[in-house]
Amino acid sequence: MPSLTKASRNARRRALAATFNAASVAVVIAAVLQPLTSGNLDLARVVLATGIFVVLQILLHYVLARVED
Repeated sequence: MPSLTKASRNARRRALAATFNAASVAVVIAAVLQPLTSGNLDLARVVLATGIFVVLQILLHYVLARVED
């Protein structure tokens, strides 16, 4: 298997970072905004969603920090 070029490694990393970002936004929308607008907000759900959001954002920044110049 041939080794990946720098550009392809960067493209993979950026795609993974975009996936983490999309997942974190989806968690916030599904677990916080939707229940908030329907009047069914639960504090435990908000805390859990916030924790998941933070973890996904940390992963996103870790992946982006590994992008090669």
